[in-house]
Amino acid sequence: MPKPRVPESGSAAGSPWRVHLPPVSLEGMIEDDKHLLLWQARGESDFTVDGEPRVLASGHALWLPARTPHAFTVRENSVLLPMFFDVAVTATTLREPTAITVDRDLRTLFLGFIQATYSLIRPNVNIARQILALIEERPVLVTALPLPTTESALLVAESLRFNPGDDRSVNELAASVHSSARTIERAFLAQTGMTLRQWRIRNRMEAAGILLRSHTLLDAVARRVGYTSTSAFRRVFKGHFGMTPGEYIARFRSGP
Repeated sequence: MPKPRVPESGSAAGSPWRVHLPPVSLEGMIEDDKHLLLWQARGESDFTVDGEPRVLASGHALWLPARTPHAFTVRENSVLLPMFFDVAVTATTLREPTAITVDRDLRTLFLGFIQATYSLIRPNVNIARQILALIEERPVLVTALPLPTTESALLVAESLRFNPGDDRSVNELAASVHSSARTIERAFLAQTGMTLRQWRIRNRMEAAGILLRSHTLLDAVARRVGYTSTSAFRRVFKGHFGMTPGEYIARFRSGP
């Protein structure tokens, strides 16, 4: 009697004869104080979100704001990985359930976030801020600020526009674009009329204004734009806008 054929290691078809992950269903789910990001790492899952059915396929993720009712079934031999973002410290413009395509950069950040959550391997960087910048439908980008024209300085500016809370030093930012801190500083002053520090503060405050109008907690906004002290954030915000964050919210925030 012939022996059964054993699939070669690394076969494109995988090894279903060795993998057995039964379907899993969860009903009546809701997170009161956390936003939820669900990454379909393998296979597919069937969701009901606010009463609407949807399918999440491999290579995609689903953002569910806090207090969004949902239920789902992870199909056989599929893997769905959850990531949680505390409302109290998460500032985002995402207020509705949002489907996201997971590219290589997001995949790397997701893995880094999960690694830091479930192990002692925790890079000294705010991974959540980087994830939010990539998944927001309208990223917190500042278009009104003048940009330097020197390529290396422009790359630094774009990096800070992408992630206003980026806390790397001038030397670290310059090294990331294969330049020197002196070259970057000179380019910003000559081509924007501001030092890099001044430009960076304006960038952070303009981004903070967008986030405050998006019904986000003040402490979370301060963290998102790079301030560990909310009182320090308030002082800088008032110096930039001529009003406190509370006055700004009362004037510009609309809707519930």
